[in-house]
Amino acid sequence: MLQKRNGFTLIELLVVIAIIAIIAGIVFPVFAQAREMARRTQCLSNLKQIGTAVIMYAGDYDETIVPWVQKTGLPRDSARRDRNTWVHLLQSYVRNGDPPRFDNLPVDANLEPIGVWRCPSFRVTDFINSVDSPDCYGPGAADPPARQYYAHYGIICPPPGGPAGSCTQEDPYYWYTGSDPISTNITGSMTQITRSAETVIVSDGASYMSNRPNQAITIAGGCVAASSHHGGGNHFFADGHVRFVKGNSERYEDQDRNGCWYKRYYTINK
Repeated sequence: MLQKRNGFTLIELLVVIAIIAIIAGIVFPVFAQAREMARRTQCLSNLKQIGTAVIMYAGDYDETIVPWVQKTGLPRDSARRDRNTWVHLLQSYVRNGDPPRFDNLPVDANLEPIGVWRCPSFRVTDFINSVDSPDCYGPGAADPPARQYYAHYGIICPPPGGPAGSCTQEDPYYWYTGSDPISTNITGSMTQITRSAETVIVSDGASYMSNRPNQAITIAGGCVAASSHHGGGNHFFADGHVRFVKGNSERYEDQDRNGCWYKRYYTINK
């Protein structure tokens, strides 16, 4: 007597495999988005701690915003002990992630920040692409990967000469907050800020020692945050809150009663 064998035909197997592939194609991107959302949340938490330290520093220094870099009085060496960055200056308030200093770092060292200064979503290629974007500093503006990253965040610095822009939509007025005692001799104060809930002090970006021969220290924020977290970046505002801003935060504009167009998040006196 013949026995009937139970099993799957080749067509049935192919259909099952196709269904599994379709489900995987739907589920995996959802998992990737959920993972990035968790990273963005961790980055927001880091930025909140950093922003709290900025406010505490201002409270101890007559409302002065912590400068992006400050002279130490020590001789210059390959670890740049002649300068303290804003990351070093806030360590007594943060007490987390103090960046070590190393002599004679090789050009390709690429040391990462630690503690609250490290954003889990930071990618060197994304950062370089953001800097080189025509909507930011432009092609060729970015340094190659750094010798040492102090932070995956950048504090906003005042431009040389103070206010800039011609009040048009194509060239909006802006006056960045922050302190720069070395390049511009400008000391920014929290009391100068007219709209504290809409004025950015720190954002996603990078603070690092360049791999150029002179070991230049560079701080980048603002427009470079545009692609930090799938189409936008995290920002700390002068009133103490942090939030995600979609796209390039330097392209958000408003107009004052006199018809002057200005950068909404980067103008302290409007």
